Amino acid sequence: MHKFEILREKARFFNIELNDLQIGQFKEYFGFLEEFNRHTNLISSSSAETVEIKHFLDSLSMGLASNEMDLNRNLSIIDVGTGGGFPGIPLMIAFPCWRLCAVDSIAKKLEFLRIISDKLGFAERTEIISARAEELGRVPGRREGFDLAVTRAVARINVISEYCLPLVKINGHFAAYKAKTVHDELKEAQKAISDLGGTIVNTYKYTLTGDDDRNLVLIKKTGHTSGKYPRRTGIPAKRPIG
Repeated sequence: MHKFEILREKARFFNIELNDLQIGQFKEYFGFLEEFNRHTNLISSSSAETVEIKHFLDSLSMGLASNEMDLNRNLSIIDVGTGGGFPGIPLMIAFPCWRLCAVDSIAKKLEFLRIISDKLGFAERTEIISARAEELGRVPGRREGFDLAVTRAVARINVISEYCLPLVKINGHFAAYKAKTVHDELKEAQKAISDLGGTIVNTYKYTLTGDDDRNLVLIKKTGHTSGKYPRRTGIPAKRPIG
């Protein structure tokens, strides 16, 4: 059985200390992910080494933001376009006091998330929703209802900001997991972030393995999002702000 010791060791660089119980949860998560991926395309490769680094460890890079946020308090987070549960489920393992709302529009992926959250023992603090982010951002109680929004490999920042910032409370945060080409995205997204009530507070650069450079872009919600956002489904991607 894969031991996930690299995960334990490298998570410390992200200010996260994983105990034996949490490593056990990651092992169980991997086992079910590998099984489910045989009939439902959740990830492109389910090898233990790939999952450990490319998905689990990458998700935990949120710990780099501990200088800006108190990550050890009760936080309500929303994971937009969660797919196989990344980064939301690894973050729920690492931070047992968090509450998660996982959002996706594909039924099979939602089925997986329901089963794995139950298996890992946090179904009571996990809500799984089939929805489009553009619609959810206009629902009372959801709009400006979360301490933290996260998203990974969904769209360019000027687009995902319109999906995510309307969901974040004032003084809450939006964290976008991005590849090394983030610089140009940030330049084109300046107007969108500002119009949606956000301010970029930091871009944390890190390396997973070799030359696999990554970035965690942290945006703070400093003002209310105008009532004209988010626009109707499909429009943010077709006509990004700016």
